[in-house]
Amino acid sequence: MNRGLRQPLLWFALIGVFLFVVDARFSVDRSEIVVSVAQQERLATLWQTQTGLIASTAELSALVDSWIREEVLYREALRLGLDAADTIIRRRLVQKLGFIAESEPSEIPTTTELQAYYRDNLADYTLPVRYSFRQRYFQTIEAAEQALQQISQGRDASEFGESSMLNADYAYRSVLDLNANFGIGFADNLVGLSVGLWEGPLHSGLGFHLVQLTALHPAENSPFPSVRTQVAMDYQQARQVNAREDYIDDLMDRYTIIRESR
Repeated sequence: MNRGLRQPLLWFALIGVFLFVVDARFSVDRSEIVVSVAQQERLATLWQTQTGLIASTAELSALVDSWIREEVLYREALRLGLDAADTIIRRRLVQKLGFIAESEPSEIPTTTELQAYYRDNLADYTLPVRYSFRQRYFQTIEAAEQALQQISQGRDASEFGESSMLNADYAYRSVLDLNANFGIGFADNLVGLSVGLWEGPLHSGLGFHLVQLTALHPAENSPFPSVRTQVAMDYQQARQVNAREDYIDDLMDRYTIIRESR
């Protein structure tokens, strides 16, 4: 065998030449940037959307120049591999592909489809238990107890209570609403109260309260006609999520997944 062929440097040089030829033959020429008519129209449309004005010849030329500079920097960043192992870029690309998967044109759902979705997700359109009541606020438990005693003896409840930012009457308030206004756990104090009686003192994050429950409204389903618009929005969102999942599942089938043991 020829001694020259056994020299590592010779083999290294030959492999380098081979890779150079292959790269030159098959790689995309990144030195050429074509500003297509479609791209110029997109830039003009974007300008009009942002400013409300039609771009002049000079403004469009400046937009194209700016886009070219950006494209040059983008291609150079790709050439240097700056997109590799970058978590932000990775997530942004995944997000954009997800938007593409969700943006497939879809037909307007029929009433039958919306009604079926409504029935399958009835819990989302069910009003929770709600309370209607009157309340009087006190800073101390002693003052509240004294007022309750006098009310039970026939005094008008409106004569008692201290000034606060709270309302004297509340209607159709859910547990979530009450806990937001009075503090976490206050709604639990209303469970078991008798309608029409002044009871308490009930403790809240603000102080103490005498409460007269005026009505207890049980959970009830919202009629379909009254929530049709919301159902349609929820249905469309669910369809987008399903389209995204189907798209991902289809892509997953194209790949062989190998999990290395740790």
